[in-house]
Amino acid sequence: MSADRAVPDIAELSTRSEARKRLVRRVLTASTRFVGTRGRMYSGVIDAYHGETGLTMDSAAVAALDRAWDELLHTQPPADYADGRLYDKRQPLVLRELAAHKLFGRLAIRADDVPGVRVRPDEVIVCPYSSTVILEEAIATLARPGGVIVCPEGFYKSAGIHIQKSGLRIVTCPATPDDRFAIDPRALAACLDRYRRSGELCGVVLTLPGNPVVARYSRAELLAIGRVLAEADTPVICDMAFDQIAAAHLPIAALAVTTAAGPVRLYDRVLTITGNSKGYNAFGPCKIGAACTGDAAWLARIQARLTIAFQRETTHLARAVLEHTPESYFEHNRKIMAEQLGRSLDLIDDLNRRLGRKALRPLGFAEGMFLSVVFDEALLDAAGIDSAARLEDLLLLAAGIDSVALDRTGSPRRGVRLNVLGPRKAPRQESRELADELFDRLERLVADLAGGLTYRAVLAEYGLPEPDSVTP
Repeated sequence: MSADRAVPDIAELSTRSEARKRLVRRVLTASTRFVGTRGRMYSGVIDAYHGETGLTMDSAAVAALDRAWDELLHTQPPADYADGRLYDKRQPLVLRELAAHKLFGRLAIRADDVPGVRVRPDEVIVCPYSSTVILEEAIATLARPGGVIVCPEGFYKSAGIHIQKSGLRIVTCPATPDDRFAIDPRALAACLDRYRRSGELCGVVLTLPGNPVVARYSRAELLAIGRVLAEADTPVICDMAFDQIAAAHLPIAALAVTTAAGPVRLYDRVLTITGNSKGYNAFGPCKIGAACTGDAAWLARIQARLTIAFQRETTHLARAVLEHTPESYFEHNRKIMAEQLGRSLDLIDDLNRRLGRKALRPLGFAEGMFLSVVFDEALLDAAGIDSAARLEDLLLLAAGIDSVALDRTGSPRRGVRLNVLGPRKAPRQESRELADELFDRLERLVADLAGGLTYRAVLAEYGLPEPDSVTP
């Protein structure tokens, strides 16, 4: 496998995927019936595509948020609400302080070979609602005509849209060929070297801990990746949105490495981006994004582009959530996730045993809210499924399961990402119990494929054409 790989136009691929889903959803209705095993019948589409956890906010945070709403609507906010620095409309100090302490607290991890970083508020920028806002502006500061952003295989499903918005081209390097789905430092080094020599390299975007796949790294493995990044001498953006739902995540920006040019503190090369939507389960007006780095000049350039102001009300609500969510909340939620991922792996093992073949193979480490699986290649070949995009389409049409094709994440593997923590049939109705039905539908589909069912036959049943393909 080559050290780097041109990927399809991710923006176009994602747009076509969403358009295809809308078309199929018009064909499928809430009463459409889908067959399970042993004569079971199901109705409606299971949405395993979305990114909500289905978990409630911490009770102390909910109480604090209720008080904050009441102060804004009926009584008087606290005295510091009038503080022009704490509640600054561009960069409220109170949120930068909380982000430094709460959202970036893990960067302070220290060990013999990990110096860690105690993030200061003046090294943090924040934005209202979503960390995607910062991601887009950070990418824009790196953009130049003909530029390339390197994204190792397995990036966030919508990252391509945000990167290509600035006119940059995405190049991905392959993950380890095994089911760990981890960043391969040798492949990454070769890819960075090639585009640095050509003058096209603008930066790197990492997704750690992973999405769609969480990979486990030893400190030695992370240091090897960090050394490759440092020697490339290029800006790195790390999407760390899933930090607090991973039990043992070591942020790459906490590392320092030795290179031929001397020691490098990765915090000075890496912009770490996160928010409070996943770990804290914040919503709507109490959501924020945040970023930190030791590169003050780069941070200032990004901050200058963040022109959307905070409303004081937004600051007040986000503050309530961040201040009053205890560490025990994350530990409790990680336990729930571990149990649900373990249950899902058991369901896959049972499915494979009954079918007498490894029909489904999970990728990566069972942590977080998603489970990514690849399908038996012989089955897919026989069924006429030559890409993850067509597999995604087949799952929706034949099993009523909405998923994310792995090609949207820069991967050529014929697999999909499934939200097994909060599958649902309607928004705000996430249910962990739906995982049983989800895998029962999958088992019946795999059995039908083994029995000769083809993709074209499924399309013909609904009178649908094949989706357009997107090639590099």
